[in-house]
Amino acid sequence: MKYTYLPILFLLAGCAQINVLSGGAKDESAPVIDSAKTYPLNGQTNFSGNVVHLKFNEYITLVKPNDNILVTPRPTVAPTFDAHNKTLEIIFNEPLTDNTTYTINFNHAVADITERNDSIFQYVFSTGDYIDSLAIFGEVTDGFTNRGSEDFLIALYPMQDEIQFDSIPYKLKPTYIAQADASGNFKLNYLKYGVYFLFAIEDKNKNLLLDNDEEFAFLPERTVFVNSDQVRVFMKSFGRESGEAKIERTNFVAPGKLEIVFTAVPDSFAISTSMDLLKEETGDEDSLIYWLTTNPTPKMRFAVNVNGVQDTLKPLFKNSPDDTRQLLIQNNVTGGKLMPEQQLELTFSEPISRAGIKPEGIRLMQADSTFTPVTFSIENQRTLVIEERSEKPVTLVIDSAAITSIYGIATSKPESIPFQNEPLSFYGSLIVNTDSVFAVPGIVYLLNSEGYAVDTVAYAKQMKFENLIPGDYQLRLVLDEDYNGVWTSGSLVNLRIPEKVIYFNETIQVKSKWEKEVDWLLKSTEN
Repeated sequence: MKYTYLPILFLLAGCAQINVLSGGAKDESAPVIDSAKTYPLNGQTNFSGNVVHLKFNEYITLVKPNDNILVTPRPTVAPTFDAHNKTLEIIFNEPLTDNTTYTINFNHAVADITERNDSIFQYVFSTGDYIDSLAIFGEVTDGFTNRGSEDFLIALYPMQDEIQFDSIPYKLKPTYIAQADASGNFKLNYLKYGVYFLFAIEDKNKNLLLDNDEEFAFLPERTVFVNSDQVRVFMKSFGRESGEAKIERTNFVAPGKLEIVFTAVPDSFAISTSMDLLKEETGDEDSLIYWLTTNPTPKMRFAVNVNGVQDTLKPLFKNSPDDTRQLLIQNNVTGGKLMPEQQLELTFSEPISRAGIKPEGIRLMQADSTFTPVTFSIENQRTLVIEERSEKPVTLVIDSAAITSIYGIATSKPESIPFQNEPLSFYGSLIVNTDSVFAVPGIVYLLNSEGYAVDTVAYAKQMKFENLIPGDYQLRLVLDEDYNGVWTSGSLVNLRIPEKVIYFNETIQVKSKWEKEVDWLLKSTEN
């Protein structure tokens, strides 16, 4: 279901065909209002009834009317929708407000009963002697990616002092509503002169309220004054503010993997049990992984302390230990190659230790088929790092049963991993020239094709990125208004919008052994 609001006063012909009927030309037209038999007329003033009677040119059916027929200003009591034959009646269950323009928005709500053709249209009438003609239009975009916040609910509330500003979208349903399109553009039509609060809400559950798991946007000046034909606004959306850190869920996977996920990053966390635990770094502060050093028992418990609050944790077993399981190995070799300074990494499905490794069973085979020993280290509980590098083709050979996990599961067959390191000259480099100076520090991130930051530098008129893997890159500039060295999201409580983020509008291709130079013209983005 979508909240679709279009500034038109007539039916748009559209279709959403479901069935194909035989025996004549196919009906591809959506139902059309018969104006002569409809009351009140579209655009009529001084309406005093409580029933809107819409007559169509063919037999109709309603599609989720409570979701897809939206009335603004929104009535306190939901209207009743009654469709029969070619007629739709909208019965208002409370008196309409005097001197008010009402819009009824149909978002694929009325379809014909044969082909199910439907459309989007709007119906307008007024209880006063004129139709309100003021409007707000604008754009809501993601505060970090700058992409349009598609399908966001645009929520407009008359200014009031009864409820604190940062509670309004959580507690009040809006009086006027619209929906942003795929690019984040929106328009609220037929508004009364006045002062309003304006929010944009992701509204995933379509309850017309802001929930904790939904993104939203607001105007930092809080109010918008509607006193001219059209008011233009720009809004930046962001995720919910960090709340109280609690354990959201736990997963336990045999033979001994315990995952703990928090609702927010805790200031402090401690865990203890009768068995020793090995912590694996996940790279996420709100997600932790521990491994038991011995096989688990069904009655095991964990004592946890989250921000000083004690609790007892009993994880849910996803599966039982399997004696037929194998110790699986993954490596970081791509196409037989490693980057110039990259080390060969073997990641196992279970934690390993030096006690479970037979050094004589891990060797490098040279091109002449001679073998040399290797030196290695263990990182993050499950990763074996081979320290030798070679620009010539070599093969890492692992004998069967050369490596055993802390749970006693050994490699079941020999492994051969051919690799060689690219030479240092393989890398490319990038020089970025800019045309602007900002009043606050800037942080520039170089992003790879997957969107991950591979390097970060302070913003300057010229910046250089070296030792780059050939490929496509993008630049992201964060204007660090709070001087904390990272991008800061918005805060409704503190009336803070997200820090400005600017992206280079082209993909930058870095080639091996080449130095690329680009000019980043930013003057047009400073305001």
